[in-house]
Amino acid sequence: MINNKFPAELYGLELEWQTHFWYLPGVLKGLILNINYTHTFSEAKYPRTIIETQYLNEPPWVQTTNIDTFYTDRLLNQPNNILNVTIGFDYKGFSTRVSMLYQDDIFKQDNFWRRLRATSDQYIRWDISLRQKLPIEGLELLANFNNISASIERDINVGEKYPIREQHYGSTADIGLRYRIQ
Repeated sequence: MINNKFPAELYGLELEWQTHFWYLPGVLKGLILNINYTHTFSEAKYPRTIIETQYLNEPPWVQTTNIDTFYTDRLLNQPNNILNVTIGFDYKGFSTRVSMLYQDDIFKQDNFWRRLRATSDQYIRWDISLRQKLPIEGLELLANFNNISASIERDINVGEKYPIREQHYGSTADIGLRYRIQ
């Protein structure tokens, strides 16, 4: 059984830059920068059946006809923009990373009536990770702080701009020890 006989198109552009500033003087040589940006383009045809009703002057009085057609929009669950930025610092046995995730305009809900469609709202999230090597060979202290900005994922109605879904993840922290066997 075919779910949707029309092929969908998805293409995009991804740019990434990763650098370690090893050429800077002193402790600045421990700086790290990673940037990744993705922009996607998509198009899908969504099936739609129009029921046409005709009223007659004699029995059966009503005649209905199904007209199979489609409407076009973006592919579901595809973002238009994603940006990841990480700034880090490594010095001897210490390492830290601060990262930011930006997403916007993910197509979340299709509907023939454009005003009833939904997309995600702008979402910006910040995380921090820390690692310190300890004096015992292979032993490290780790700490991760996730969603420190307590960002909320929100889907909004395209027509009226009101929220139709919210996900509150809150912030989390993980602290632990890791032992690497050499």
